[in-house]
Amino acid sequence: MKHISIIVYDHIMSTAVSTTAALLSSANEVVVKRGMPAPFCIELIGVHQKTVPSNLPIQFQCTKTISDKFDTDVIIIPPTSMDLQLIDILLKENHALIDWIEEKYQEKAEIISLCTGAYFLAECGLLDGMPATSHWGAMEDLQKRYPQIDFKPDHVVTHSKAIITGGGGFSSLNALLYFIEKNCSKEISIELSKYYALDYGRTSQSIFTVFSGQRLHNDHEIHQAQTYIEKKFKTDISVEHIARQVNMSKRNFIRRFKTATTLNPIEYIQRIKVEAAKKALESGEGNIADVTYSIGYNDLKTFRTLFKKVTGLTPADYRNRYKSRVMD
Repeated sequence: MKHISIIVYDHIMSTAVSTTAALLSSANEVVVKRGMPAPFCIELIGVHQKTVPSNLPIQFQCTKTISDKFDTDVIIIPPTSMDLQLIDILLKENHALIDWIEEKYQEKAEIISLCTGAYFLAECGLLDGMPATSHWGAMEDLQKRYPQIDFKPDHVVTHSKAIITGGGGFSSLNALLYFIEKNCSKEISIELSKYYALDYGRTSQSIFTVFSGQRLHNDHEIHQAQTYIEKKFKTDISVEHIARQVNMSKRNFIRRFKTATTLNPIEYIQRIKVEAAKKALESGEGNIADVTYSIGYNDLKTFRTLFKKVTGLTPADYRNRYKSRVMD
């Protein structure tokens, strides 16, 4: 039996704690019904105290805190409910947790981070040189803070050495299904995914991404260029034309643009166009050809190829899945 420690800290996403405990407990129940011993011993572990408030009108009662002496096989770090602009405060408040995670990893514990729980692993250096994922909305900040980590923005799950990371929101539950499959069986993992209506085997979270413009930088001229692109993306604008708007040579503009945003100007324009197309498809604004032309593309094949590369779905599949429906 593996001892699993679900870490509960101030400003934790309470729903992530409850769904994690429920999924692992359900795995125990399924295994026991098949005449085998339960695979997991599940405990809530507090950081500073055993009673931890949450962002909902509930509180968690933990059995231990990290200051207690105990052995554990698996540590699960759920996401935070705190605004990511305050992440420095969260990390400072939980410095003892960061040290404890690193200590337990050295003692051979497996580590699983869910969604923005990846901040804690990144901060203690355990992800350096390794692939990792997190919530798509935190990815730009994570990449800038921890450039030594090989972040995979589209991945739902990564696994390297004894560390598993899960993607954004409830898609991170796929990391738990992956863990259950490793320790129980694929059959049990699939059974649980059906019971909880989880999308078993999802490999990409790109369809959930809202492109927000890569604005976490201090290059004023590049901010101006981004604003210009966001206003003119429906027209036929060239990189040379945009560079002239901010009084730069094309070569210098491309270099500074990529340094600031992590994308080259063409990629940025494409992402802006795809985001506009997603919104149009969701609202049902015309057919796919109309949407294609409205964002400045004349070639349907080129648009379909780009759209699928960015979102993982064809425009038709995306529209069918996310188009708003008027309720009768």
